[in-house]
Amino acid sequence: MTLKKRKILICLIGLLAGLATWPIAETAITLQSHFNSYLTFSVFLGFIFGFFMGGFFGSCEGVTLSIKHRIFTGMITGAVIGAIGGIAGFLIGQGTLFVLGEIFVKSSSFNTYGLPASRAVGWAILGVFIGIVEGVRSKSRKKIRAGLLGGLVGGFVGGLALEYTRMNIENIMFARLIGLLIFGGSIGFFYSMIEHALSAGVLRVLNGKNKGQEFILVQRRIKIGKSQKSDICIKKYANVMNDHALLSIKETKNDNYLILRSLHPTLPVTVNDMQKMKHKLLVNDVIQIGTAKLIYMLS
Repeated sequence: MTLKKRKILICLIGLLAGLATWPIAETAITLQSHFNSYLTFSVFLGFIFGFFMGGFFGSCEGVTLSIKHRIFTGMITGAVIGAIGGIAGFLIGQGTLFVLGEIFVKSSSFNTYGLPASRAVGWAILGVFIGIVEGVRSKSRKKIRAGLLGGLVGGFVGGLALEYTRMNIENIMFARLIGLLIFGGSIGFFYSMIEHALSAGVLRVLNGKNKGQEFILVQRRIKIGKSQKSDICIKKYANVMNDHALLSIKETKNDNYLILRSLHPTLPVTVNDMQKMKHKLLVNDVIQIGTAKLIYMLS
């Protein structure tokens, strides 16, 4: 899968997350009368939104890499983190609404601007938790940073769109559907764009069954091998070990660069037809691991 297709797929997963969450949320809303307070109901509703949307976004990495194991583990991680984020987001949104309501209680513009903005803050918090799912799963600080920024911006923009959609479309159920689609798509869009901006480039497969597939380089330490637990999985190629090589992103004040090293003392990797145990990657370097050939490119 190319980087462009990856971005599109992440946005589509965001749209699907909104679509799948909508009927569940509508069902949950009908249960409001069973709760003693609106605050308790908000916690319940936040849990529902976060659990299902987090589960969908948690599957992104596994879906884009076609690794079933990572789809399911990602969904579980995403559902748990998303549920926590949903509760936190809805509580913070209510708190922001209370504070702004006290400040602008006499302002005629509160319902037009203050109310949607305060609720959008809650949606942004939910977006942050959804965005960091893959970073938490992979223990990657850089992916967490991409998730924080992408989820925050996407969640706030999508949250505003959701709130204004509900204000301007009379059919409230249809309005929530449109709003949730925009919300999910917005998080997917901003996450994929910021992930791209923070990446150190891509590795593109040049031969074999996965020819044309691109792996975005975001994590500081990226394992390459045939194991499904490898960050870059090239299992359809001969002579590839489970954990064959390690790609490390080095960041300094003056320069950022990548170091490729073999994880086996008697099994060097080939770079530009030369066998090496360790190599500083340059743009357009061609790496061969087993029978797989990959080229390093700036994204």
